[in-house]
Amino acid sequence: MSHHSIHDDLDDDDLGPSKTEQKKAMVRLQALGERMATLSKDQLRKLPVSENLLAALLELKRLKAHEAVRRHKQYIGKLMRDEDEDAILTVLNPMTSPTLNKQLELLIDRLLNQGDPAVNEVVRRYPAAERHTLRQHVRATLKEGLEVAEMPEPQQDAAERPARKKLLMYLREVAALAD
Repeated sequence: MSHHSIHDDLDDDDLGPSKTEQKKAMVRLQALGERMATLSKDQLRKLPVSENLLAALLELKRLKAHEAVRRHKQYIGKLMRDEDEDAILTVLNPMTSPTLNKQLELLIDRLLNQGDPAVNEVVRRYPAAERHTLRQHVRATLKEGLEVAEMPEPQQDAAERPARKKLLMYLREVAALAD
């Protein structure tokens, strides 16, 4: 006898991220903020971040009490929601190296062609990666690919691919946190 619930009929897109996934995303942003906080004042000033986040990162260096540091890191995570992660990661990571971008592009191709086995491999390789989020990005990128494929050939090369760019940014972010 199979158990059938109302949720079996819903697609993952309808539910949105679970509380666990939202929390993981916040922890990921907070970890990225903590990583930025280890930079020198001069390096921090070169980052493409808002004045509020810059001030919060500089303030974190001054704090000594454990509880104050913990709360301030959470505050930095909250501020990170409004920042351009892609721009920060591009500056923060020596990952803009052609080799890493090539590796990530190959990984995207594997995700699009192999589906779940490749998703599982990414989740194993990068602990910060979230299965649900990764699947959503892959699904959106596949859908975008179908739309581009329906365009006349001259337009295909010039077509914007925001879903693929988001997937690349996500992979770049989880790869940065694996360092």
